[in-house]
Amino acid sequence: MGDTEDTYQSEFQSLIASVRSLRHDFSNHIQVIHGLLKLEENAKALEYLTGLSKEVHSIESMKLDVIHPGLSVLLETKRLSAQNYNIDIEIDVSQESFNRIKTIDLIKLLSNVIDNAIEATIELPEQERRMNIACKADDEKYTFMVTNTGPMISELDLENIFASGFSTKKAQKGKVRGQGLFIVKDLVKRYDGEIHVQSSEKETTVTMIIPVNGKMG
Repeated sequence: MGDTEDTYQSEFQSLIASVRSLRHDFSNHIQVIHGLLKLEENAKALEYLTGLSKEVHSIESMKLDVIHPGLSVLLETKRLSAQNYNIDIEIDVSQESFNRIKTIDLIKLLSNVIDNAIEATIELPEQERRMNIACKADDEKYTFMVTNTGPMISELDLENIFASGFSTKKAQKGKVRGQGLFIVKDLVKRYDGEIHVQSSEKETTVTMIIPVNGKMG
């Protein structure tokens, strides 16, 4: 319970900080636009507003329709984090409670992989930064997939990526932290699941599959 509470508090604080930052930024933006209009610099004001369109869209679409409260908080936090790095992010979550996985374990699984994906994506120019997070469920299994654009992970690194202490960060390649994936793989195994990493020159995908009738962690 202590670990779960600490995780919730951390994610909530991150979410609140991101919202406060956005609110503060927009207050400044409004002052700039107001000043430009007072100076009758209409063209510059319009140009400034056009540049804010992505942020406005992000605020309007911030609410995720997710049943699981812990998962909802996590994904909202990570989406705001990705948007702060100008990453084009898409999230697709089934209407499922995912209650065969302990909340603290579900958050550990996804937060490690998503954080790694964000780190890899921001190595690219802003126009190439894309992520997709999918949490799917059927009668037999839960499937969690995190895909990101970023540097390709070499075949040699892929062979060692789940080893304790292994990291590709020193080589400045796929930015997938080996220690984080070691923890993730251990958790997946405890639920009789499997994890796979695929990487190409265009994108990297981490897939975690948890059987519904497997062990309960």
